[in-house]
Amino acid sequence: MKYFFILIIFFANFTFSQDLLTLEKAIEYGLTNSHDIAIIKNDATIIKNINHIGAAGVLPNITISSGYNGAINNSELDFNSFLSFGEDMDSSIDATQAKSVNISSSIGLSYRLFNGFSGIYTLRMFEKQNNIADENTRYQIELKILDIIKQYYDMLNRKHIYNTVKTSHQISLERYNQALERHNLGAISKINLLNAEVNLNQDKVQMEESLIKLRESELNLKLLLGTPDLSFDLQHEFNFNQNLDIETLLKQTFSNNASIIIAELNYSVAKDELKISKSNFSPSIDLFSSYSYNNRKSETSFISEQKDNGVIAGINVEIPIFSSNMRRKNFQNAKINLDSKNHSLEHIQETIKTALLNAYYNYSENLNNLVLMKSNLETIEKTANINKELYDLGQISNLEYRESQILLDQAEISYNSKLSQTKIQEYIIYQLSGQLQSK
Repeated sequence: MKYFFILIIFFANFTFSQDLLTLEKAIEYGLTNSHDIAIIKNDATIIKNINHIGAAGVLPNITISSGYNGAINNSELDFNSFLSFGEDMDSSIDATQAKSVNISSSIGLSYRLFNGFSGIYTLRMFEKQNNIADENTRYQIELKILDIIKQYYDMLNRKHIYNTVKTSHQISLERYNQALERHNLGAISKINLLNAEVNLNQDKVQMEESLIKLRESELNLKLLLGTPDLSFDLQHEFNFNQNLDIETLLKQTFSNNASIIIAELNYSVAKDELKISKSNFSPSIDLFSSYSYNNRKSETSFISEQKDNGVIAGINVEIPIFSSNMRRKNFQNAKINLDSKNHSLEHIQETIKTALLNAYYNYSENLNNLVLMKSNLETIEKTANINKELYDLGQISNLEYRESQILLDQAEISYNSKLSQTKIQEYIIYQLSGQLQSK
């Protein structure tokens, strides 16, 4: 029990010294400090580095090469008898430490003039894959924002619960003190005092449990925000968008939803892959050209030095005839993959549409329920105040007063919980319709 009161005092001081954390600031912290988002952005950058114009095969290849070879050899040369070099020339030669040198360098260019437009289709595919990387980054950021929003409102709701049960505990403490005073005066029986003590202990346990859950929710929020040492408190006013129109939302969803856009891009990429596979049946035409220079020197050769330089150019045509039926199989697989991507696109469109409709109708119903719940809460508050006056006058029992207080606590907790649930539902609608990051 001592530990519990220390925890209460610590939390009270902790809350008092904290800065208020708005939802907008929480999202800013979360996106800035998120390791997951940083990794996703790095992955997108890698994809873009891979998918560039050079990898599509539409640029020429230029290479420069140069080499130097040197050798020192001991050679013995014996000439055939039918070779005559004059009487002064021996029929054999001994060459000691004979040097030979070969210097070569060249520059070459090769360019594929035609390959069934495979390079153009590949370039288009790369552009769409880069767009997929961007959309996937946006989608992951949206999921991160939703996680922060849900955890933010979870902590806010747990804070409301804690404040409610804390107030109830204070009321139970006052009620117990009144019961103790009346019992000492002989106005009530021992059983009534014991009932008041039981109620006080029950409220104390609930307050302790709600404080633990609040602290747990706070730690989870700090983990999402990447701010373990940040001290903050939450204070939030609920404002709901009453002007959402389902037809407008559906149009925005099919044009802006990240999952649908990714599915559309994947389908388009599959089309390009089919065209690339089909282009493999076409002949390919390559242009090549090079300039080379060679310088050879040798002390044992008939020619002591030889220099060559020149230009080579040509066109190479390659016509595919047979490749173990691999091209045809690849083409068939590309057609199957295109059909699969089409099914995937339709499935995602239907799934997102259903999710939006459910979220919208739940949100609309929740707004209506909030009006009723608020009216009901106000009525219960009035009843609880009347019962308190009657209890103070001794006209109702401790049990009746206790029941009215429990009913009020339940109404307050339900109303605040519905506020958070409805606001989360609103943000889910924004995410499904592709508007979350603009809100």
